[in-house]
Amino acid sequence: MQLTGNGVNMTTLETPKKGFQTTIGERNVLIILLGIGILSLAVATFFDKNVTTTVMDQNSIFGNVFQNYADQGAGIVSFVAFEIIAWTIWRRVQENVLRYVVTAGALAFALNQMLAILQDMLSYTYSMFNNLSKGIPMGVANNTTAEKNYPEILRWGLAVVLTILLSTIFYNWIQRKSEANVSYLVTAALVGIVVVFVAQTTIGDMKSLWGRFRPYEMTTVSGQVMSEFTPWYHLNGINGHNSFPSGHTMSGWLFLYLTFFVPRGHVSLQKKMTIFGIAMGILTAMSRVRIGAHWLSDVTVSSIIVGLIIFMASRLLAAHFVEPTTDVLKQ
Repeated sequence: MQLTGNGVNMTTLETPKKGFQTTIGERNVLIILLGIGILSLAVATFFDKNVTTTVMDQNSIFGNVFQNYADQGAGIVSFVAFEIIAWTIWRRVQENVLRYVVTAGALAFALNQMLAILQDMLSYTYSMFNNLSKGIPMGVANNTTAEKNYPEILRWGLAVVLTILLSTIFYNWIQRKSEANVSYLVTAALVGIVVVFVAQTTIGDMKSLWGRFRPYEMTTVSGQVMSEFTPWYHLNGINGHNSFPSGHTMSGWLFLYLTFFVPRGHVSLQKKMTIFGIAMGILTAMSRVRIGAHWLSDVTVSSIIVGLIIFMASRLLAAHFVEPTTDVLKQ
């Protein structure tokens, strides 16, 4: 089918076009972002300490907001993936017992992701307000790991309610999609789970191997001495410190993968989700340096690694971040 408007033809297809190629726009954006990353790493190689001592502020509202609420990219991608899988199973499996059991299993995984999302959000938020009540900087003592400092019943209650509400939305959404779009979404969901696993494993293993001290763990960040500082290319080994690379930055960039859950015909929404994902990646990286949780090199390397993982996943999916108007799927 062809749609004509303003002199532009749009051909809608049921499956991705053969001979999938990276668009000029994608190539240009990739080159620009990689160029910025390489330049940032070059600056960080010589001026990591200078950047931190200049911008670090654990009372920064910007830093604390992104610390509390931007670490959810991995969980959100996984949640959406399991919801898509659950309701696709419900749609396709005919045998009742198997249908209920397998769908419930997939929804249980979705609920687990929601619990993980809320654990981070609640623990960081409670820690921030606890710091404020004690008159200490908001970002102190909640940079490394989330602690269970909130009522567990609150987390479970919110998780159950949110999962039920969102599951209803996902159910109706999947039921309205064509079989071609459902097949694409399932593939995107499975690849998304792999992307999250690869990103988390890669960043997590590197954190352990590098053993780098965070800025706020230095003897001082305002004077002349940073006795535990090591450059980003120096491996300290497993010592309990995990500044390099940045995990929050990883999760911030994983928001970019959400664009691949947009059916291929919704070009306008793809553009918005791509812009949102890039913005979340960049702003989260900046916030981590601002709050003193990471060095510039920590967030730069994390950005490069996760950005490349997502780009490779898009080539595996044969899906553009924003589909050309001449190659989209039928809704």
